[in-house]
Amino acid sequence: MVMLSMSRVNQLLEHEDYIVFMKKIDELEKERLFCKHGFDHGLNVARIAYAYLLEKGEQLPSKEGVYAAALLHDIGRWVEYETGEDHAEASARLAHPLLEACQFSHEDIQVILKGIQEHRRHPEDNLTLLGAALALADDWARDCRHCSVQGLCNKYKLEMSTVMF
Repeated sequence: MVMLSMSRVNQLLEHEDYIVFMKKIDELEKERLFCKHGFDHGLNVARIAYAYLLEKGEQLPSKEGVYAAALLHDIGRWVEYETGEDHAEASARLAHPLLEACQFSHEDIQVILKGIQEHRRHPEDNLTLLGAALALADDWARDCRHCSVQGLCNKYKLEMSTVMF
């Protein structure tokens, strides 16, 4: 079996700015009752989005592109906490130089940034393939079924408590 290289994603995870952004989010969400937006969430979104795209049988963005988009989709959360700016837009803005530094192509960067910008919208809102996958995976990556504060959560919907297989 041949393993596809994820070297650019590894570069991304080791990038100084990515590390700083994730530390800011972790610190600002330390007392958060609801789902957090750290590395584990990004990785769960990546896995689910990639599996969703495979199952749809659609022409996939690269695996690295899907993982990069998922790992970057919430990096602007700290900006939203500090300024109120929508984190999807802030995340796309912050992701752009990181993707360039990790040598993603111009075309890949445009697809990834659009997916990040769309990840908060409803999947049926005429989104790009990657945007729809991220939007669905962002919800499916949450363990709402076992959450002790689901009654307080404004994102929670009853269907999030059912298995999505």
